[in-house]
Amino acid sequence: MMEGDETIARLSIATALIVPETRGADMLAVESFPRHPFRKLWLRVHLYLGLFGGALFVFMSLTGSVLVFYKAIDEWLNPALLTTSGSGLYKPLNKVVATAQAAAPAGGWLQNLELPSHEHEVLKAWHKVPTDRVDQFRWYLVTIDPYTGSILSRDREWGTYFVSFIYELHESLLIDELGRTLVGFAAIFLLISIGTGLFLWWPRSGRVRQAFLPVLGGSRIRRHYQWHKLTGAYSAIVLTVLAFTGLYLAFPTYGISLVSMFSPVDGSEDEGSVQSHPVSGVPPLSAEQAVELVQSLFPDGRITYIGIPHEAEDAYEMTMHRPGDVRASAGNSMVWLDQYSGAVLKVRDWQTFTAGDTFVAWLFPLHNGEAFGLIGRWIVFFAGFIPLVLYVTALRMWWLKRQAHRRQEGSSDDRASQVSFGR
Repeated sequence: MMEGDETIARLSIATALIVPETRGADMLAVESFPRHPFRKLWLRVHLYLGLFGGALFVFMSLTGSVLVFYKAIDEWLNPALLTTSGSGLYKPLNKVVATAQAAAPAGGWLQNLELPSHEHEVLKAWHKVPTDRVDQFRWYLVTIDPYTGSILSRDREWGTYFVSFIYELHESLLIDELGRTLVGFAAIFLLISIGTGLFLWWPRSGRVRQAFLPVLGGSRIRRHYQWHKLTGAYSAIVLTVLAFTGLYLAFPTYGISLVSMFSPVDGSEDEGSVQSHPVSGVPPLSAEQAVELVQSLFPDGRITYIGIPHEAEDAYEMTMHRPGDVRASAGNSMVWLDQYSGAVLKVRDWQTFTAGDTFVAWLFPLHNGEAFGLIGRWIVFFAGFIPLVLYVTALRMWWLKRQAHRRQEGSSDDRASQVSFGR
């Protein structure tokens, strides 16, 4: 076996990103260069991260691809529950709220309404149900046809149907806070693997353009190496963005604290301080009245979520999308209203965000691709398959290397036997 092929095979189990360039006349022509004193260390780091973390990288990436279009997939799988063929005007919001509250599961209450984002989408009422554990709740979804006001489904518990199950797998591996921590460390290890892979691959001669071009022909190991190297090189930027944003989503408190050192971030404040002030003899505002007040403040805003007060001191909490908002699906702007007086308690307006707020607001839309519209979503969707390609090509190179070593050992044994027989 050629020296270049043996070097490639020795590195092949590293799956996270990029196998370093190999030596040999039939490989990519690069000028000789002094070997970096830490090269062997980075090589081992890259190797063992791929060996022990590669499968997890693949798992997280594939589940992430599903979640890019999870709402559309849920509608496709359950059209009778999540879509409507109605047309015309919606039913009055107060009537819809009353219907949703009447459909609350035992022990639960209506927490918020998710308004339709297109004409065939239903209105989603999310109900919160306490559990035996403090500060832990179950969430149930009731879907309502906004044109007829009829209930289409009830008691869909989050985490029990397909897309919600995949969401929980991707977010926490189904083991709550421990799982979120593991996911966060997986993102850290992926970032390290990306960095070491780029370091090992980077052409020291400066011939970067040639390093992005495939070398045709050669052995099967070299062909798999080419797939592995070029796939990693071309996808490094996208995978870095996904790993970095995933790291923030796993550890948002630490992320906000870090960003706040450079620019104020409103998300670091305690929203529990936003409370209504009950007034004796004054009834709460209806949902329609609260929506009208918020809409009058931001006529160009599209309300996407309505947080419904449950306790006497709870406030109406409206989420909206305003022009230019990077998060097209839900929006980053929020308004809190006193449920009795209608006074504005707090406003988070996308158009007046600080640099820190804007930076944080971009992270989730970058993670799921919506920051760049449908094209961005498709890019993230296909990027989820890249770690699988890297993992398979690396394992294939490892397997071919083992076969080659066995053949070589067999040939050596045969020659030794012939020599002994001749004597």
